Amino acid sequence: MSAPTVPAPLTPAAPSTGTLAAVQAGRTRSRRRTRRLTLGLLAVLLVAAFARVALGKYVVAVPDLLAVLAHDYTGPADYIVWQITLPRTVLGILTGMAFGLAGHLFQRVLRNPLASPDIMGVSSGAGLGAVVAITVFGLSGPAVTLSSLVGGIGLMAAVVLAAGGTHANIGKLVLTGVAGGALTGGAINAVLTRADIYAAQDAMQWLTGSLNAASWEDIARVAVCLLVLLPVCAWLAPSVDALGTGDALAAGLGVRVQGVRITALALAVVLVAVAASTVGPVAFVSFMAAPIARGLGGGAGHAHHAALVGAVLMVVSDYVAAEAIPDLALPVGVVTAAAGAPVLLWLLIGRGKAEA
Repeated sequence: MSAPTVPAPLTPAAPSTGTLAAVQAGRTRSRRRTRRLTLGLLAVLLVAAFARVALGKYVVAVPDLLAVLAHDYTGPADYIVWQITLPRTVLGILTGMAFGLAGHLFQRVLRNPLASPDIMGVSSGAGLGAVVAITVFGLSGPAVTLSSLVGGIGLMAAVVLAAGGTHANIGKLVLTGVAGGALTGGAINAVLTRADIYAAQDAMQWLTGSLNAASWEDIARVAVCLLVLLPVCAWLAPSVDALGTGDALAAGLGVRVQGVRITALALAVVLVAVAASTVGPVAFVSFMAAPIARGLGGGAGHAHHAALVGAVLMVVSDYVAAEAIPDLALPVGVVTAAAGAPVLLWLLIGRGKAEA
């Protein structure tokens, strides 16, 4: 009787040279597209910043602007640039980057284009903390930043717990956030109705979102916070991108899903609180930045693109708010709210067609 024949173990077929070449070519095209978009957004931001600084109600010629920036000019332009237009522009860029990054983190981690700090009430939570600090305790500066941070993180923690903890369903988490934002908005109105009229007026201007009171002290405070937060965002970006593909695949790639999700959401809340405590919870910048970046990138969402789009939105909106209507300077939040409503409708219609 002959011995049974043992089949040889199966070995996976090596990918063909053509397949490897196609994959490498695709990666190369993706990198080139990413670099082109990055350079394009930087160019748009540079043009928008120049227009905001030099082309306001008081037009500053390019030679004069260069002289002002070099501290080699005396005259009205020196005061206007250094004390009004340049601080507004720089603060708009920094806070726009923070709002854009926060929106990207929310939408990527929760895999929902409607999941943003505005929609989920995080901005309202930060707003409640700041309003209480301004109207009840008469605080300002870093104290308002801390109160805004406590309010934003407190609301996000309450939403996560109410939705069922760290393992909550994403849809339930989003709906719970919407409900939390509505409750927080009611609390803000209750605080304002019992506040001193002058403090309430300051708080209302802050809630609308404005760059009118931009100062170099505010810029320094936001810049220091971003110097700490941006490296953390860069370190977390690969895991956040993996979460965007789904929990199962991300876990298969070695990502600690729940830990990364909570860390990313906490980081987004801190970014919103830092920006909102200085310029107010400017409506819809966080919501618009990531979808616009994805559209420009052909569906690929990158954190730095969302940050650049957020900065462009803030600077352009502030220019429109200040210069579009003669003799009337609007808060930047009015313009972003008007621009964000059509984007929200567009996303809702697009999701409805996709689910039909």
